[in-house]
Amino acid sequence: MSTADDHDEAGRRRAWGYDTWFDSPWGRYAWALESRLVGDRIGDVAGRRILDVGCGTGRGGAVARALGAHVVGADPDRAMVAVARERVDATVIARGEQLPFRDHDFDVVMAVAVFEFVSDPPRVLAEMARVTRSPGTIVVGVLNPHSGWGLWHGRRLRSGVWGDARFVAAADLAQLARTYGAVTVDETLRAPGWLPGLLAWGPGLERLGQFLGVPGAFRVVTINRR
Repeated sequence: MSTADDHDEAGRRRAWGYDTWFDSPWGRYAWALESRLVGDRIGDVAGRRILDVGCGTGRGGAVARALGAHVVGADPDRAMVAVARERVDATVIARGEQLPFRDHDFDVVMAVAVFEFVSDPPRVLAEMARVTRSPGTIVVGVLNPHSGWGLWHGRRLRSGVWGDARFVAAADLAQLARTYGAVTVDETLRAPGWLPGLLAWGPGLERLGQFLGVPGAFRVVTINRR
């Protein structure tokens, strides 16, 4: 019979297993581009309060904290929150559909690779908007299965944890987001995956892909609250 301690230990192993992706060659490359775009969109956050919805192991929140923000991470997974606690200023166990915060409590609210796994994306976005001050910023990062990365990993995206993912089109998310403010959409990560020499030729691929309108694997919808 399994015990609560066994369950907690399994959760910790799963959380740290997830976190090791960021230290793989592809993880380091992809996260460098993704976090740079998120950092650009959250802007100057020194001294401001940021909420990282679906914070996972806190990698996204750590980006904001490094920029001088006070970061609160929220996630329904206790094991993920335990890891995130080492990277952000405070953590809560909560779902995006019902955030335990007052209205207009944060200057910036962000969610990275979260909308693929929530049960009600419109409700999560409404909750994010509710707890964001005006003026303030909401940043939502979503993955694009129609990118080179998505097409190359099509079989993998239909199995395992990805088999439960419901990819949200950036255009649909942007249309919904316009309810809450002015919207911009940006994208990055045109490489299909880790390839020999990617560190050398990847930046050129990004510039060429942007010029040609090649879809990126990572899209960011930014809402500027007025």
